Amino acid sequence: MSVITSRLPADRRFPSVLKRIGFLNWALGAALVGAGVGSYFAVAGTSSPPAPPRTATVQRGVVLSTTSATGTLQAADELSVGFTSAGTITAVNVKPGQRVKRGQILGRIDDTAARQSLQQAQASLANAQAQYEQTLTGETAAQRRQDALAVTQARQSLANARVAQKQDARSSAASVAQATAALRTDQGQEKVDLYQQTKDRAVYPTPDAANAAIAADKAQLATDQAKQQADTQQQLNLQHQKSVDQQNLSQAQSDLSQAQAAKDTAAAASDQSQVDDFTSDVNNDQNQLDALSKTLQADSYAISQDNTTLANDQSALAALQTDAKAIQSDEAKIVGDRNALNSAKLTAQSSAARDEQSLAADELTLRSALAANAVKQAPPTAAALASARAGVVNAQIAVETAQKALDDTLLRAPIAGTVASVGGTVGTAESGGGNSAVSSSSSSSSGSGGGTSTGFVTLTGLTGMQLVAGFAETDTANLRVGQAATVTVDALPTTELAAHIIAISGDATSSSGVVTYNVTFALDRTEPGLKSGMTANVDVIVSEADNVLHVPTAAVTGRGSNASVTVLRSGKQVRVPVVAGLAGDSSTAILSGLKNGETVVLPTVSITSTGTGSSSQTGGFGGRFGGGGGAVFNISPARGG
Repeated sequence: MSVITSRLPADRRFPSVLKRIGFLNWALGAALVGAGVGSYFAVAGTSSPPAPPRTATVQRGVVLSTTSATGTLQAADELSVGFTSAGTITAVNVKPGQRVKRGQILGRIDDTAARQSLQQAQASLANAQAQYEQTLTGETAAQRRQDALAVTQARQSLANARVAQKQDARSSAASVAQATAALRTDQGQEKVDLYQQTKDRAVYPTPDAANAAIAADKAQLATDQAKQQADTQQQLNLQHQKSVDQQNLSQAQSDLSQAQAAKDTAAAASDQSQVDDFTSDVNNDQNQLDALSKTLQADSYAISQDNTTLANDQSALAALQTDAKAIQSDEAKIVGDRNALNSAKLTAQSSAARDEQSLAADELTLRSALAANAVKQAPPTAAALASARAGVVNAQIAVETAQKALDDTLLRAPIAGTVASVGGTVGTAESGGGNSAVSSSSSSSSGSGGGTSTGFVTLTGLTGMQLVAGFAETDTANLRVGQAATVTVDALPTTELAAHIIAISGDATSSSGVVTYNVTFALDRTEPGLKSGMTANVDVIVSEADNVLHVPTAAVTGRGSNASVTVLRSGKQVRVPVVAGLAGDSSTAILSGLKNGETVVLPTVSITSTGTGSSSQTGGFGGRFGGGGGAVFNISPARGG
């Protein structure tokens, strides 16, 4: 039934109509239906022009990967203060119970290495400054002597080139003779290998024929082995049957003896008949076993012959293959020899021209050395001065970095408080690690509160707020102490507070099968209205790539060096391999393969109707909306042209 007829009422479909109208009316009705069906499929087959693909532009900027969680604000109770870097403690300046002010010295670690690094950085700075001064003043007398030596060396090189010209001629002639001899040797070896191949082909003309014979040998071997196995099983069955018949015979003989002893003539006659039958069965079993033993011997012989034939055919195949490899190797050597001979001849022919070019190059080198000396003795250029100044700036940065490392050997109190404990003594090693704050409600989970603190000094009596939030175990692996975060409090929805991680619990918390780890954040500042117990949300930047090319993550297929994107070039979609970097929340960094400003194609999102009715395609998404039914969203990757 067609689509149109299926929509007609039951009392108007063709079977009932044909009963009431004549042939002419039936023909007209059929024509009408055919025209309707044709019109329907003509309309249904007409599709709208394909919608343009969704695209995005390659841009340079920042790619961020963040994770978030919800927690509760708490009041800070303790601060575990530690050295930033590891070292040996040389001074302890506080004791438990002492009240300290912000900035007060708490202790020192050995600053020998830091001072040496600072001295090296200062020496590098002095060297960079000297280089800058030298660029300003020009060459010294020693450098002028070095320039003169370069000219002398250039003149000597020119003289050596003239000597090399004669040596090259002799070397070229020797190379031609050597290549000719190698070609003749390999051609002779090829003749020997061809003769051996002719002998080996007497058994099988080709490897295919040998392979066919080997296949047949294996098939025959498998058949004979199967027959041997079947015969062996038959032997076991006959042996078992013989054993059964033997037992029956013994029982019949025993019954006969008892009947004879009882002088029961009728029973004795019956038992004698059974003895005869079982005796016949045992003899028959033995005859079959004897015949089967010969059969098994024949099977073993056949298998031995099969193995011998298979081994011979495999040897024949190996010989043919060895011959082919040898001849192929000979031909490759001959080709190489001919190439070497041609190369040697070409070298000999071009030797004179090359030597002339070498002489000209050495003469040019001499002139270049003279010209370079003139340039070196000229006033410095702006580029040279800029490079020298950049060297000084880099050296100054290195000095500042070394100075900071030296300053970090001195530990100061970051906030006022009371010393609760001191975790180190003079002469002991300090592992470093910085500070970690702990609140009373999270001290047990953070691993650094109260008496379990691992910092150098633990301060109490602090002010400020902390936030404890539970993060999934997969997110916790990307977190580290010191990471910056942004906190928003439900009670102050328009206010964003800066914070940073100060502790990560090593103990997991499980709820409804979800494993989380408590992470403690310290708010860098407080706001009026913040209270302990308030619910807050925290966002942490776990990865960041600055000043990189990036595209929407949906445009990237694959990961790392196996990634690719579809680029729109001259109206065509071209699949381009790229190296993908950090995959952020909405975009992915592209390390190579794309240029800034290029256009990438995003995946097509289609919406397919699950009900009846017509469907249409959206321009932006390429979907089809059906009338009266549900919709299924399908995302298809962009295709390269």
